[in-house]
Amino acid sequence: MSFTAKPGVLHVKKLFLIFLSLCLLAAPVLAQESDAEDASTDPAQEEQAQPQGKDKAKQAVKPGQKADKKSKPAKPEPRGPSVLIDARTGEVLMQDRAGEPFYPASLTKLMTGYIIFQKLRAGSLKPDQPLTVSELAQSQEPSKIGVPAGKTVTVDFALQALLVYSANDMAYVLAEGASGSIATFADEMNATAKRLGLTASHFMNPNGLFNPRHVTSARDMAVLAAVIVAEFPEYQKYFVQQHLEVGKRRLPNRNILIRTMPDADGMKTGFVCASGFNLVASATREGRRLIAVVMGMKNSASRAAAARAMLEAGFTMQPAPRSKVADIINLPQGAIVPVDMTGTVCRSKPPVSVQDGTALAGWAASFGTYDTAERAQMALRGRVLSPAGLSVGGTAGVIQIPETEGYQPVIWGLEQTQSVNVCASYKLDGAHCDVLPAALMDKISGIAKARKAAQAAQAAIEQGSDGTQPANAVQQLYKRRIGH
Repeated sequence: MSFTAKPGVLHVKKLFLIFLSLCLLAAPVLAQESDAEDASTDPAQEEQAQPQGKDKAKQAVKPGQKADKKSKPAKPEPRGPSVLIDARTGEVLMQDRAGEPFYPASLTKLMTGYIIFQKLRAGSLKPDQPLTVSELAQSQEPSKIGVPAGKTVTVDFALQALLVYSANDMAYVLAEGASGSIATFADEMNATAKRLGLTASHFMNPNGLFNPRHVTSARDMAVLAAVIVAEFPEYQKYFVQQHLEVGKRRLPNRNILIRTMPDADGMKTGFVCASGFNLVASATREGRRLIAVVMGMKNSASRAAAARAMLEAGFTMQPAPRSKVADIINLPQGAIVPVDMTGTVCRSKPPVSVQDGTALAGWAASFGTYDTAERAQMALRGRVLSPAGLSVGGTAGVIQIPETEGYQPVIWGLEQTQSVNVCASYKLDGAHCDVLPAALMDKISGIAKARKAAQAAQAAIEQGSDGTQPANAVQQLYKRRIGH
């Protein structure tokens, strides 16, 4: 006797099989997401991770609830330049815009470490040599160890803090101890970059805190990492160190792949608002070492996941003729302005920091007046990455001149001849440039300081102090300062 199932029974069986398939498919996805979390990150520090829970909560669907058919597909993760290379051969396994300029953030500390390694080998520095923490070093923003000014640390401790915990204060301690000043050390960084053929890189400081003239490319960071691996195997210990002991504190390695990927053996993380989350990661499997560089990621979890995916994919690639990382062509400096990730990873931060004017001094070069601070900032970042802007020195920023409308991108702190010569160079290239005399800078600075003092006095009055200065007296002070 033949048996034929009723239509209703077949329908139930099909629904059950579909439900079972969905359950099996979902399991590995959730596991991969949990692997990417960085539970040890200190939110008060420079390598700060952004909240992860909100995005996942939006994607969750309760049991029995139907998915919203009208929901839009998820937007792809923001991603900057990237490259994956073989550390020994320099072969490029994959790359995306690796020659574009980008802000390195704390990836800078690979160059700082490289120079210190050279000085250790040459004998001009010793691992147990004490270095004094200066006021300038102590004043650096987090991540930092927080050693008081005047105290000393050893070169070895400073290197651990630099490469394990990404300590900005220790970068300055090492630079000042090795070269006497930050400016001199920055010159060494740029000379070393030139020697290694890092044509997209220009360094202004040893820790990577934001400066519009502090740039690199994924290609350059990959080359630098490969050079460190090849030339200084004895210092590999700093890159695999799990944590840093500081008194009773155990500060974890910022590179979470060191804890979550068995093959991982380096190298350095980086984050400032303008760069997003960067990572140079290396791993060794069956004697083969690969180096991945990812830049401009949304958070620490996504940068680690992206680098790990590249490394895993690279280990599966079969030998084949490939181009070398040195053959990747960097865009000329100043050709394009690096992408600014501030609006994506630091949404609460203003997109432009307008200088309050108190620090203005010396002669200056101005690149015109713009109706918004954002446009002034874009003009500034384009101008300062030109050969003239990179070589002139001084401080770059956006200012607003009192009693005038608009914003000006300016390089100040120059000598008169510097400001005249740099403007002449820009004008030869067809760019607008005005020389601003030191007297004007001093006047703007004086007004800014008076405004700041007046605001402090007004705050004291509002808090119930016995201050008696009327508000219109402050306005009269401004008028006298600007010559009315």
